[in-house]
Amino acid sequence: MKYRVFDTEAEAVAAEAQVSAAIGCPKVGVNAKTGLPAPEAQATERWAIPQQIADGRWVIPSPDDTGVEAEAWLADLGLEYVPDPPEEEE
Repeated sequence: MKYRVFDTEAEAVAAEAQVSAAIGCPKVGVNAKTGLPAPEAQATERWAIPQQIADGRWVIPSPDDTGVEAEAWLADLGLEYVPDPPEEEE
C-alpha cells in the first residue's frame, strides 16, 4: 500500500477531506440481505483518519496508488518494514 505523507496535520486533514468528498462520503449503508439503502445503518463518513508517524509527519492511505510505499518513509526513520504474515488457509 502507498501513503501520502504531509508535514502538518492540517495538510493531511485537508487532503483526506478532499478524497472523502471525491468518493462521495458519507456513503449510506445498505441492507446486506436486500441490497437496498438503509439510512439507519452505519455510514462510511470518511476515507481515512490521518495518522502521525514517528518523525512528526502525517500520513493517509493513497486512494489512487500514488505516493510512497510504507518501506520508504520507514527507511527514512531508520526502521525496517515488516509486512503482515500471509493469512493461513483452512
